[in-house]
Amino acid sequence: FRDNVQLGTLLAFVAGSVNSVAFVHFGTYVSHVSGHATRSAIDYAEGDLTSAFLFLMEFFAFIFGAGTTAFILKGKTAASSRVKYTLPIFLELVLILIFMVSAVLNRIHAFGSPYFSHLTFLLAIAMGMQNAMLRQASGTIVRTTHVTGVATDFGVELGAALRFAGEVFWQSKRHVLGAATAGAQAFVERLGVSRFLFHGFILLSFSSGAVVGTIGFLLFQDYALLISATILLVIGLREFFRAPEQLPAIHG
Repeated sequence: FRDNVQLGTLLAFVAGSVNSVAFVHFGTYVSHVSGHATRSAIDYAEGDLTSAFLFLMEFFAFIFGAGTTAFILKGKTAASSRVKYTLPIFLELVLILIFMVSAVLNRIHAFGSPYFSHLTFLLAIAMGMQNAMLRQASGTIVRTTHVTGVATDFGVELGAALRFAGEVFWQSKRHVLGAATAGAQAFVERLGVSRFLFHGFILLSFSSGAVVGTIGFLLFQDYALLISATILLVIGLREFFRAPEQLPAIHG
């Protein structure tokens, strides 16, 4: 559980940072694709076929990245101690570095192209790879490149806890403190302490990464991606030197 929390927190920070850089630079998100499907449909309906095609391609780029990780890890995820996820981490690192170098060359006019913004496909692939890397851990579904699932889980359990607190309030002669305590206990019990901590760290880390990425881009332009690249390098090296847990021998 501790290893999954550490990995999930670091990857969520990377996603928040990369996503904020892409948004500040190009006004597009790369760590999640819900909006891409909608914008592609809207642009198509409005007759802007070029824009619709681009958003659709980013949508498929994210899917391609997730599929790449699944192919490399043979359908498993980093949540399993028997799986080494070194290759997906380094591939994600390479994609981010290729984008960063291309952005720097484009900015100094060493490499100029009106289609440069299309290279956000590289970041979308990288985020898709990352999102599939820690798909399930500690009995909970984990997505490190967006916080939709985290917000949904919190909302569902909060709503259920408030309903329970309301029932306690009316049954206990309108005792506010007792109802609040019962509601808080119900929230923690339904969500689970481990899931609460896991989701809390993911949410905080993603938000922190977005702040750092935005400030970094405003100060250092695309070099801000070096922060995410460094974190991925450390994760990749640590995983490279980790001995995978061996499957138990079968006797009989």
